[in-house]
Amino acid sequence: MALIGSKKSFSKKDINFFEQFTASARKQTQVLAAVVFVGIVAIGLCLAILVVDIIRNAKVNSEINELNQTLQSPEYEGLELKAQSLQQEINDKNQYYYTLTQMKRILDETKTVSSEIIDIIPESIPSDAYVDQYSLDGAMLTLSGVTFSYYDAANICNILNEAGVFSGDVAPSVERSTINVDGVEEISEFPVDIVYSFAITGNLTPDSVVSISRFLNTDTGVVALSGITSQTVTYGSDFSFAGINTYVANGQTYNLASVNVNGEPVSAEEFEYITAEDSINGVASGNVSVSLYYVDGDAVVAEEGGAE
Repeated sequence: MALIGSKKSFSKKDINFFEQFTASARKQTQVLAAVVFVGIVAIGLCLAILVVDIIRNAKVNSEINELNQTLQSPEYEGLELKAQSLQQEINDKNQYYYTLTQMKRILDETKTVSSEIIDIIPESIPSDAYVDQYSLDGAMLTLSGVTFSYYDAANICNILNEAGVFSGDVAPSVERSTINVDGVEEISEFPVDIVYSFAITGNLTPDSVVSISRFLNTDTGVVALSGITSQTVTYGSDFSFAGINTYVANGQTYNLASVNVNGEPVSAEEFEYITAEDSINGVASGNVSVSLYYVDGDAVVAEEGGAE
């Protein structure tokens, strides 16, 4: 029987196959060794991190235990009660200071008249008229006198109004004077006896006092954060208080919660505008009292976080 091929060529083929198989196995062994090495390194890193965390936690627990022991020592016993007592003392002092400044505000708001009025009034009286009496009740001024012309009293009012003496335009009260004839009061027809009595009454224009007070809303009520800050401005002029959204007292930051003007709360739209501008502005058409109410800044942040 004839053989197909030769023995020599068949043997070489087998040898090549084994060489290829050996090389492939060698590569797989190298890959497996690399994977095992990477795994060992990763496990080592995890163990190292775990050991570091254990050491760190042990250190933190040790510090916590030391802190607890310190807080339980006689030196720190009753600190919470002492803190509450100190806070109450601060509130009492703030309230006392607020009361003192409130008395000052009342004094500042007492209506007074500028000394310039003393110079303006005599200059407003014409030579053919005179003032025989006057009275000043608070800011209400009353002038009365006589003149030989019916229109002199109106001219006096015009001069005083243009000078801004009164808070609004005033008009005189004018009457023709009578004479006594045989015990009867009658109006004389003789030119020399024609005189007019007049009276002018008006509210003088005093300076306005604008005051601002700060209060803290607490669970137990409202307490004063500081005294009353006031400024005197000309009647009808603008006033402004800036930087009101927050207030810092005793190292604690408080946030603005509401605003009252002359005892009345501002509307939601006005409050939104005030906080956007971080100021409160207006025109002093009289005494203005602004009350700002705050809440604890930390409490507001915690509440907003809980709402989320």
